[in-house]
Amino acid sequence: MQSGYRPEDFPRIAWRHGPLRLPLCEGVSLLVPDSMIAAQGADMRRFLEASGNRIEGRELAVAGPEDLRWFAIVSRAPAGTARRRAEWTEHFVEPDGRRSVLRTVVLPAGAELLQMEILSEEENASLAMQESELLLRSVEAELPRSWWWPPAAAAALAALWLLYRRRIGLADAKSDKT
Repeated sequence: MQSGYRPEDFPRIAWRHGPLRLPLCEGVSLLVPDSMIAAQGADMRRFLEASGNRIEGRELAVAGPEDLRWFAIVSRAPAGTARRRAEWTEHFVEPDGRRSVLRTVVLPAGAELLQMEILSEEENASLAMQESELLLRSVEAELPRSWWWPPAAAAALAALWLLYRRRIGLADAKSDKT
């Protein structure tokens, strides 16, 4: 990560300005607010390479404020990651001596497990943490369409069983009276 990124530093990247909805994967999207920009596909890869970030093949999008004082790399979580929200922060020194912060957040999103890596320089870390919360909350996941029928079927069967048991109870009570 270099100091003072600006979108114009990356002229070959077609930044998309919010507000917009970025589809990330099946049933999961990222709502990019109006004060932020985002890139996907080849533009995202060009930005990651130009900013000195490793490309692992799991990346889905990059987003951040328009002045790029921090940015977030949204990707699928690595295989074997626990399926729960988790968060950790790492402080490190860049090769040129700048101090940087990497905040990683793992988010369950519907059937997917996403990872958001928020990179900032140390002096912008608290602002990046506050502003990135808006991006973290903007992940939308649709529930799979078929998720509802097993619980609905179980509830219907339970209701039918209770009605049956009640009818048997009423029939037994009637036969006891006669």
